[in-house]
Parts: sequence; structure tokens; C-alpha cells
Amino acid sequence: MNATLRLTTLAIAITLALPSCVSKKKFQQLSDEKAAIAKSLAESQNKVQTLEGKVSEVETELTNQKSEMSNQKSQFEKDIAGLRKGVDEAKSNADAAQKALADKEAEIVKIKKDIKESLGMNDVPVSEVNGDLVVSLANPVTFSNGSSRLNKGNLKTIDSLAVVLKNHPTMHLIIEGYTDSKKFPKNSKMDNWQLSYNRALMVAKRLIKQGIDPNQLTVAGRAEFNPITQNDTKDGRAQNRRTIAKPKPNTGTIYKLVN
Repeated sequence: MNATLRLTTLAIAITLALPSCVSKKKFQQLSDEKAAIAKSLAESQNKVQTLEGKVSEVETELTNQKSEMSNQKSQFEKDIAGLRKGVDEAKSNADAAQKALADKEAEIVKIKKDIKESLGMNDVPVSEVNGDLVVSLANPVTFSNGSSRLNKGNLKTIDSLAVVLKNHPTMHLIIEGYTDSKKFPKNSKMDNWQLSYNRALMVAKRLIKQGIDPNQLTVAGRAEFNPITQNDTKDGRAQNRRTIAKPKPNTGTIYKLVN
């Protein structure tokens, strides 16, 4: 091979070699870029996968919470319905109780009216004391310790009671006398039974003096029994030394009321 041919062959070889070298470098660059992109893609895919997992967890939790809230709502609605039913039943029971109470009050009013009629004292004020009906007096009839003497205040009260009896000639009163718990000496001719009777008798005699028919009166002594307050104080004992007027019913009329 001559020199010209060798030069030509070398030129061709160099010419062919230069593009080959450039393409390899570019290829490597592209390969590196591809690897970087692939790595970035893998990281992104991993991140997406991680985020999708978290989204799935949140969605699952949200679904569970919605389900739980739905169950709670359903339970709340049931509870509210139960409460409303209870309220309605309570209102119904309250209405029934109110009606029953009104009926009982009306019945009691009628019974009281019938009793007053049987006592002959429709318009006479009475009060309940220890389970007994007692004619209400303007002032209590009380006595000094160990005495059955009537004072001026007692006379006024008894005289006003006489007016009531005159206005109700069919009314019959039991005049009851009481004492405090203090005892008389054992050798005394007086005791609380006799003293309480004497007190009631003095009231009855005053009524008779004012023109009351004795047939309208009954006298009784209760001694220290059935006190209206404690006997352990001076004021308490003074209140227990008293006389009261109890209406005596017409037993025939009462019999008709209860039969």
C-alpha cells in the first residue's frame, strides 16, 4: 500500500471514529439522565404509593367514623324517641293524676259539707286538731295553773260561742277540758281528771247562763292526755291548760252518709 492510500485509509478511519466517540458520550449522558429520571420516578412512585396508602387509611378511617357516627345518630334517635315516649307517658300520667286529685278534692269537699250538715253547722268555722274537728274560736279558752276559774277573755270567747249555738239550735257540742302534765299531791282531793272536767263544766255553765239549751252540750274531762304541745316549758303547759268545743255528730245522719 502506498503512502497516498495509507493516508486516505487513515483519514477515513479518523472520520468514522469521530462520530462514534461523540455518540458514546452522548449515550452515556443520556444513560445517566435516564438513570436519574428512573430513580426520581421510582422515588415518586414510592411516594405516590405511600401517599395512596395513607389516603386509603384516611378513607377507611373516615368510612369507619361515618359508620360509627351513623350508628351513634341512629342510637341518639332511638334514645330521643324513647325519651319523647317517656315524656308523653309522664304527661299522660300527670294529667290523669291531676284529674284524680281534682276528683278527690271534690269528694273531700262534699264529705266535709255532708259532715258539717250532720253537725248542724254549715257556716261554722272548724279546724282539725290532732285528728279532731274543733270549733274555731276567736281566742283559746285557757286557765291558770291548778284553776278552773274563767277570766274576762274567756268570758268573751264563750259568749261568742253562745251566739253560734243560738244560730244553730240543732248543733251539739262536746266541751272538753284539759290540764298540763303537772300532778297534784297524792293526799290532795283534786287530780287532773277532776280539774279538766271542772274546766269544761265552767264553760258549759257559762253557755247555759247565756241562754243555751243544756241538751246542746256534753261535758268531758281529758286530764293531761292528748296535749297540743310539749309540757316541758311554761308556755307549753299554759297552752295545754285549755278547753275546746267539739261538734258532736248526729249519728243517724252519719250512718246514712256511710251506707
